[in-house]
Amino acid sequence: MHEIEWGSPVLPVVRIPEWESQVKAELGTVPDILQRTSPSLWLRNLLLKWPRYQAQEFPQKLTDICSLVTAQENACRYCYGVARSQMRIYGYSEKMIGKIERDMQLAELDEKERAFIQFCRDLSRSNPRPTQVDRDQLIDLGYSSRAVAEMAFLIVNHCLINRVSTFIAIPPMKNFELLPDRLLGRILLPLVARRMRSWNWKESNTFNVGDSRFASIIGSLQGLPAAKACNDALEGAFASNVLSPQLKVLMFAVVARSLECPFCEMESRLMSADLGFVDEEFDQAIRSLSSPKINADETKILEWTRETIRYDSAAIQKRTRELAVQIDHSLLLEAFGMAALANSIVRLAVLLGE
Repeated sequence: MHEIEWGSPVLPVVRIPEWESQVKAELGTVPDILQRTSPSLWLRNLLLKWPRYQAQEFPQKLTDICSLVTAQENACRYCYGVARSQMRIYGYSEKMIGKIERDMQLAELDEKERAFIQFCRDLSRSNPRPTQVDRDQLIDLGYSSRAVAEMAFLIVNHCLINRVSTFIAIPPMKNFELLPDRLLGRILLPLVARRMRSWNWKESNTFNVGDSRFASIIGSLQGLPAAKACNDALEGAFASNVLSPQLKVLMFAVVARSLECPFCEMESRLMSADLGFVDEEFDQAIRSLSSPKINADETKILEWTRETIRYDSAAIQKRTRELAVQIDHSLLLEAFGMAALANSIVRLAVLLGE
């Protein structure tokens, strides 16, 4: 964890009293990430809810492990520290955590659980992106198709948080990381664990996909709270007027092309047609990372987007810091959220069995 190179934040803390009151009412505290992202309504709401998603189709233990594994794979220093401390607070031994980190065989885990961990690693990396074969192997081991769908959502959920945290370079929560080792902390761990478990956020299981963006992906989550969670995120992101619709569609298209997802690329192409792109313009924009339909600042964001798909944390933070001195903070924050969302939605297309 401490080997991860981590810079200083590229966005400032922004205090919005009404927002902080809402967060305190739900969490009892206001995490740094929810202050630095507060100017973006859709993104701050997502970051308040998604980390507290409560899986319905597989055990809590796998949910806990998922947060650690995805943070490790994405080399997010902030999320890694939080996930590791959470596991210790929840009662996992240092020995077990260390074995998961080193990808060693664990006697405490059965074949199904080890396969889940590998799926976490593979989908987080997406190098290459998992396919229907990987999904079907989990089903063959005894997971239901709905459980696999929820696993995929949980993984890309954490991947999104990892990316936003890395782009901003959210400061590690040092006091929280030290809590399990402090005498008072050890005494209070059961109370802290119960309090943290009570933060779980619940969402309706019933959701009409209808004309949702990326409807096939949302439909693959039907019957799970994840379906509405994904749809709300997409609708909020595309409803925001900070970035142009043309740029947002191209950001999704660049991620889809890079991760070789024909479905998401086609969805992006169809959305671009509604914005006045013809096929040749769309393809040229993806190849050149530029278009007459976006301005100079947005071109810089589109160029940066391709670097967010697979990255070294230090390198992407350096690149992001360079971008931060060229464009307004409001654009930067929105770009962070949109790039992270595009990376997660395209990875989630593994559920379509491409």
